[in-house]
Amino acid sequence: MSISIDIIPSKSYAHRQLVAAALSETPCSVVCDFASEDIEATRKCLAALEPSLSGRSGNKGLTASAPETDSICTLPCGESGSTLRFLLPLAGALGTKARFLTQGRLAERPMDPLRDELTVHGCSLSEPGVSPITIEGQLTPGTYMLPGNVSSQFITGLLLALPLLKKKSTLVVTGKLQSSPYIDITLDVLKQFGIQIEQEVRESGRTYEIPGNQHYQGPERVITEGDWSGAAFWLAAGAIGSEAVTVRGLNPHSMQGDRRIADVLKDFGASVLWSEGEITAEPSHLHGITVDISEIPDLAPAVALTAAVAEGTTRIVNGLRLRMKESDRIRSICASLKALGADITEEPEGMTIQGTGGRPLEGGACDSFGDHRIAMMEAIASLVCRNPVNVSGSEAVRKSYPGFFQVMEEKGMAENLRAEEMR
Repeated sequence: MSISIDIIPSKSYAHRQLVAAALSETPCSVVCDFASEDIEATRKCLAALEPSLSGRSGNKGLTASAPETDSICTLPCGESGSTLRFLLPLAGALGTKARFLTQGRLAERPMDPLRDELTVHGCSLSEPGVSPITIEGQLTPGTYMLPGNVSSQFITGLLLALPLLKKKSTLVVTGKLQSSPYIDITLDVLKQFGIQIEQEVRESGRTYEIPGNQHYQGPERVITEGDWSGAAFWLAAGAIGSEAVTVRGLNPHSMQGDRRIADVLKDFGASVLWSEGEITAEPSHLHGITVDISEIPDLAPAVALTAAVAEGTTRIVNGLRLRMKESDRIRSICASLKALGADITEEPEGMTIQGTGGRPLEGGACDSFGDHRIAMMEAIASLVCRNPVNVSGSEAVRKSYPGFFQVMEEKGMAENLRAEEMR
């Protein structure tokens, strides 16, 4: 007998599908019956952009407010990095003067490489590090250059926007591309909407040839597949807890890089089984491993928690970009797990964890640091703590997985958990 959970839709796919559907010249409905704060931010911003999309998009389901008297389109991004970084180049491609409102650390998160390319190609932006972020001017076609070790969201934003320009553009990504699965998702969605992009992969980097004057042509409807990032916490719970956990609604062949959680848990020694569209992780004797997190940064909290109760030493490496998330995720993971009794050491680009060998952690009070994935990690940690876990700032889960704590309650997984998000 195992705990069964129906997974939420993928945030990564939903953002991209919503943008593509808004640009589609044929009506397209995105089937994503889910309302996380990030997805809602993208929906609201696309609604605000509707006047700029008039005549281009066949979709009339977006409700836009009347244009403002100062002719600036206001886009409320909240804390959604995807929303900001995808729509900033799009506003430039549309020639729309726009003001992006941000919350939390979003305005402070690095964006210089994207900012520099937009500026070189015809746009002007407000000073970095402050909110709101404004853009005006008309983005021009040409050659765009980005290093591969920056946020893949910069690359996705340009891949979504550059096909709209009148002439061909080339996007050159130099060096090793980190988080490349997110670019695979982008190319998958673009192909689904009839956008042609040629990708050439070399040791020195990647080149994307992007014909201009393209037109988004979506299917009548697209269905957003299940979210591997959210599923990682449930599968980790199955591997470290006392009951197996089965997750339904995942695509085993997904472009999502976080599907690798199944392989990572197997590397730890966990029993992970597929059966008729369901994946199950069973309680297992786990041992320490080394995990290169560069391609799968969002898995770091679930991996670190798993390591905390495994036998031996686990090293999480190549995670410098974790410091640029909703929190400094290296620091917040280490502080949270240490507060619960784990033996974990912060490193410049990762962490080293001495596992308990299956013994429970102590439990206690911990802070989400305003980070949705940290809050989920702390909640799942309550399954392997001898004392209750009190999560401060549990509302952070609304960013990507509202209802996460309620699912834990409904499935009988919250006996040792205390949080404001619980009913």
